[in-house]
Amino acid sequence: MAVGGKIRENKKEEFLEHKKKKRWVDEKSGNYCFMLYPRSLYVTWGQREYWDWKCFKETSDDNIEVVKLSHICWLDVRGKFKMSDLSKGAMYEVVYVVKLTKGADGWELPITLRLSLPGGEVQERKVSLLEKPRGEWIELNLGSFRASDGEHGEVCFDLWEHGGHWKNGLLVQGAIIRPCN
Repeated sequence: MAVGGKIRENKKEEFLEHKKKKRWVDEKSGNYCFMLYPRSLYVTWGQREYWDWKCFKETSDDNIEVVKLSHICWLDVRGKFKMSDLSKGAMYEVVYVVKLTKGADGWELPITLRLSLPGGEVQERKVSLLEKPRGEWIELNLGSFRASDGEHGEVCFDLWEHGGHWKNGLLVQGAIIRPCN
């Protein structure tokens, strides 16, 4: 039961929309957290010739689908989420969970991470993937915001690079919306 934006009972993780999303409760804050897997995101040029869609065994022993970039020059992965589904009053952050393969190539230009809020506020920054470790999942933080009471609309989040050169070897596990700790 929700009381003041917090969840009293201890709920386990639950998959939503045929494993396109997952919801759970943060143990520290009692607020909702969400994972949006690639099938719930908009992946530009997401066809099989540019991206490889594969099942991945998560720690909870459930198969989830991730997407691996085979080759593309116009990278654009976008997501959105309804503010009304978040715990009111909580500070949230949005992160993309990605991995670069050992043979990943074409990441000389930085990618842009953008978080857009319903009130028109936009947080944007550039991140170089050249300096990131290979072969392990990393989090790319897009920014943070407060889920205000009575706030409607959607929070939108983008990961993109439109430099026009070919790149490969990026795996996208999804986007996490969670309380800031």
